[in-house]
Amino acid sequence: MIQGKRHHQATTIRGTIGLLLVLLLAIIASACGNNANSGDNAGASASAASPSASEAASPSASAPAASEEPATLTIKHGFGETEVPLHPKRVAVIGLEDVMLSLGTPLVYAYGFDGYYLYDRLKEQNVTLSNSPDTAPNLEGILATQPDLIVLQQYFTDQAGYEELSKIAPTIAYKPDDWKTSIAEIGKILGLEDKAQEVIQANADKIAAAKEQIASAVGTDKTVLYIRPSDKDLQVFFPSFMPLLYEQLGLNPDTSIADFEKEADADWGVNTSLEKLPAITADYVFAIYGGSISSKEDYDKEVAAQSEVEKLQVWQAMPAVQQNHVFKVSARTWMSSGPISQSSIIDDVVSAVVGKQ
Repeated sequence: MIQGKRHHQATTIRGTIGLLLVLLLAIIASACGNNANSGDNAGASASAASPSASEAASPSASAPAASEEPATLTIKHGFGETEVPLHPKRVAVIGLEDVMLSLGTPLVYAYGFDGYYLYDRLKEQNVTLSNSPDTAPNLEGILATQPDLIVLQQYFTDQAGYEELSKIAPTIAYKPDDWKTSIAEIGKILGLEDKAQEVIQANADKIAAAKEQIASAVGTDKTVLYIRPSDKDLQVFFPSFMPLLYEQLGLNPDTSIADFEKEADADWGVNTSLEKLPAITADYVFAIYGGSISSKEDYDKEVAAQSEVEKLQVWQAMPAVQQNHVFKVSARTWMSSGPISQSSIIDDVVSAVVGKQ
């Protein structure tokens, strides 16, 4: 009997232990499942709370709205103030092609025609051109190119013309006199501020190198005068009109300028008589012919037409003529404004002075 009871108790104990093991395994399995689920939920919560990698890289996701770059910029210019798009992709330029080409602007339209000094450069870029020397903006032609910004040479039109252009796209206008200020401002709009400063610095470096080259060749005491002769009269240009020639390349204004200034009503220069030619004592004389929008053929014709003036005794009386130091230059570049035209003028002066010591 005792053995039977012991057998029964052992069986009962084993059953109980087995049941406990089953319950324990169930609890463990349930705990693992809960841990896995809580891990998934934690990951989902973290994903919801934190931006994705692409969102984190986005300025709109990571930076406050106040620090974002604006889409437009308000610019003061020759005809007022205009809100313009930053980083425009389709730019039309009317009269400031020199500056815009120097910046590497994405041009869709430009003022240009066969004979214009920038014609070949513009054609190489497949820019739609005005194909006319007429400075009045071709509204229909500009509209067809769908610009998102128009850059205008201020003297090409008036306030009414500016307002018509502004109906096509935001328009900003600058005078051609100070291209360095214009290129810096336009560079800011285009996102090309560094490029604008590079162009300005390259210009300064070229002037410095030319000045040194001229001084090394002829010294620093040589004088110069800038004129436009014709068979009827004589124009004499003052330093305020061409500071590059008179002040920046190591040459000095001719002493005759002081007398010419006494009879002038404007600061650019004076219209005077051919009879005043003998008063010019400059070591070097630069005589300009043609117009800024003349073709090469027009320039050649005008130079040829002035041959009779060169036979006059008053012309022959100039020391520069006697020394073969009168240099004929084209208004196509000498009456234009911008880093490209100024580079050409510097080359002309260095070539003339250094080559004709």
